[in-house]
Amino acid sequence: MTPEQAEAVAAADNATMAILNALIAFLEKQGAMRREDFAAYLEAAITGWRAEGADEKLVRLIAIKARGICASPPTSVQN
Repeated sequence: MTPEQAEAVAAADNATMAILNALIAFLEKQGAMRREDFAAYLEAAITGWRAEGADEKLVRLIAIKARGICASPPTSVQN
């Protein structure tokens, strides 16, 4: 992977994380879903992907990101 490709992947990853954090914060403020509920949903999805034989490296990466998303919202979306 070239440095430019790695940079593009990192930028896309950061944007995805920001969007998901904003979405979860919005859902929490609306009373539609708690962060813990979203964490349970992601855990069930990850378990399903593993059962279906998804690439384990990818599933581990998603699991790490999911834990980060569900831990607590960044201060930028807590307002």
